[in-house]
Amino acid sequence: MKWTDPRDMGPEEYTAYLREEKQAEEEAAHNPALAAWLHAQKQAFETWKRHREGWGPWDFTVDSLARLEAMVRATYASPAQAREKAGEAEITVAAWYLGEVHNRAFGTQWRLTPDGDGLPRPRITPPWDRRIEFYFTDPEHIEEDARPVYTPTDVICSLPAQPPERGLLHRISTRWEVPTSCDDPYCRYHQNSY
Repeated sequence: MKWTDPRDMGPEEYTAYLREEKQAEEEAAHNPALAAWLHAQKQAFETWKRHREGWGPWDFTVDSLARLEAMVRATYASPAQAREKAGEAEITVAAWYLGEVHNRAFGTQWRLTPDGDGLPRPRITPPWDRRIEFYFTDPEHIEEDARPVYTPTDVICSLPAQPPERGLLHRISTRWEVPTSCDDPYCRYHQNSY
């Protein structure tokens, strides 16, 4: 089937497209693989927390991300070393914790595409109902759904190579906000365009 830019679709085709996208979103939000992964992390959290007591408190606040970052940097010398443990609780629970902080602070939600679509690890993103806030917010106005996507496992594993100024708190206050401007002087989607 030939791909059609949603902006070029007729009303009926666009309605069908949105229905399919929403269905895919529902499947990514509610599926056995995601439920099992979340359950496993919740179950392992108390043990993980107990073994990392000196780094805590682990209270799901944004402030705790600096402690999480310090712990990851002290534990892993390189992204390769962290990726070796990517399937083990020491990384998966850290990734779950990072995602949960974002969910609680910014209203994001977990997603996992069961059949895999290039994002094999659980990820977080704003909910479907908030997609309209991000409608055509990318600078090139290409993306129909421009909600940010954040994959905590990848972030945790890449952290040892990131300079401190690009750590977990980097741009956290704006990560989930809707952009209000772009470079297009005739943009109808951003309030503060040039």
